Amino acid sequence: MILFKRVGESFRHVEGREWALLTLETLGVIAGILIAFWLNEWAARHSAAQQRQERLERLFEEAQTTVTMLRRDRDQMNSIVDVEKSFATALVHRGECPPKPMWKAVDTLPMYPEISVPSSVYQEIMGAGGLSEIEDTNVRRSVSYFHSQLAWTQGQNAFFRDKRTDPISVDDPRVTYDFDMSQAEPEISRYDRAALCPDPRFSNRVADATRNHLMVASYHSDLVRAAIFMCARVGAAVHKACKPADGPLTGADAAAAKQAVGPRETPRPD
Repeated sequence: MILFKRVGESFRHVEGREWALLTLETLGVIAGILIAFWLNEWAARHSAAQQRQERLERLFEEAQTTVTMLRRDRDQMNSIVDVEKSFATALVHRGECPPKPMWKAVDTLPMYPEISVPSSVYQEIMGAGGLSEIEDTNVRRSVSYFHSQLAWTQGQNAFFRDKRTDPISVDDPRVTYDFDMSQAEPEISRYDRAALCPDPRFSNRVADATRNHLMVASYHSDLVRAAIFMCARVGAAVHKACKPADGPLTGADAAAAKQAVGPRETPRPD
């Protein structure tokens, strides 16, 4: 009680002007604390925004590399399939025995290379909170669509590889192999065309294998389109154009990039 009495007496000796100064000092301290909290929060938000922008920039670089790799694989696949289609058409549809240079198609029909693209930045974004950190809905959808399409295409490629139809087995006496280390491809196949061309079992296997390769080639084309949509839209978000390292987009690829940054829609196969 004595303590409270002494405190009360002390307050009675404080003049009005001193109360005003004390109030201002208190408000100043409170304001300083609030400003410090606000500055810390602003700095944290600003740092997080910079990190998101930096990841988006690196995602764009990764997308350009992805387009470069997938476009190269697609063009190689289409070139191979064109030869295979000509071979199958001559052998199966027209009943002709294709000339010797075309028999390279028999070697390529069992081939289903892995589909692989860089994804470290995408995985980093997913680990940092997911695609929700990408503010633009259409950019986010394009990235999500591409990676779902990639997983689906990889699965289909693995399925066709596991279930592939080999036109001819390595132990078939109608094919012989040489091994020449001086060649880019050391295994050289030599086919007994006179024995194989009239064989309907061989023709059936060629037809089936060619059809499967044709399907996979179409999946490659769809995947490239999805990659271009992603690249173009992520690029637009960082104010850059999608320019793969192997050369500018042309033809249908350029049209896809233009469509991606025009009316916003999820890329679909033509």
